[in-house]
Amino acid sequence: MNFWDRTWALTRMTFDVIKKDNEMLLFPLLAAVCSVLFSVAMLFPTVITHLLNDGGSFVWGPLQLAATFATYFGLAFITTFFNTCVVYTTRVRLSGGDATFGESVSFAFSRIGRIISWSLLAASVGLLLSMLENAARNAKGVGSILLSILRGLLATAWNVVTLFVVPAMVYQDLGPIDAIKSSMDTLRNTWGESLARHYGMGLASFLFTLPGILGAVLVVVAMGGGLPAGAGIALLAVLGLYILGVALVFNVANAVFNTALYHYATSRQVPAGFSPEVLQGAFTQSHA
Repeated sequence: MNFWDRTWALTRMTFDVIKKDNEMLLFPLLAAVCSVLFSVAMLFPTVITHLLNDGGSFVWGPLQLAATFATYFGLAFITTFFNTCVVYTTRVRLSGGDATFGESVSFAFSRIGRIISWSLLAASVGLLLSMLENAARNAKGVGSILLSILRGLLATAWNVVTLFVVPAMVYQDLGPIDAIKSSMDTLRNTWGESLARHYGMGLASFLFTLPGILGAVLVVVAMGGGLPAGAGIALLAVLGLYILGVALVFNVANAVFNTALYHYATSRQVPAGFSPEVLQGAFTQSHA
């Protein structure tokens, strides 16, 4: 089985898991709702910190640092909590079980200390990247370009090495540093497969989202050309729900796929619903 055949087979198996546990789609939806509510709650103090700056340029004072860090921490906590729910549901399914919505939430609460620790680290990295971005905006010439490149490289590296952090916390109850080490070990074992699938899912998500975006643009143009406002708003609402649905499905698909790879990498047991040939090929190729 070649790379593309195996990738398609893994994708199909991933979506089969989601079909069996479609309540997993509620977790990213809840995460999105909670993130919006939290962001709105943080908006007022964040705006105030901007107004406290002279001349309108952003200055990293204690208040600004505290507000930005609190925002990153809250968003990281919400995302990690609900991702933990998805990974736990997947873990139980891959082991032949069927976790309920409540059981997955209860498990996430049992890992609350790990989630808080990880969120603190993620918020610290987010704050550092934000400061680099701000420094790049304020710098001139070559300095601005170099800082932007550095920020981009660090952000990409962080996203790559933390691909399997949540599965590591769910499976092995690891703290942030050990979870990153475990994530990197899994990444080395599945280098080509995990990255290709991760970014391949991103591309597929974009392609599925594109019709919704183009449709929204056409509706706006049509509204300018005489389409009744009520009909236009209704169509935009439908397209918005479509885009949200695509995002939710692919968010869960990424988590399920990463969990399946981590499951096999750490136990060498083929997860229920996955082909031994497909998974073994994914690991064999990484060592080629």
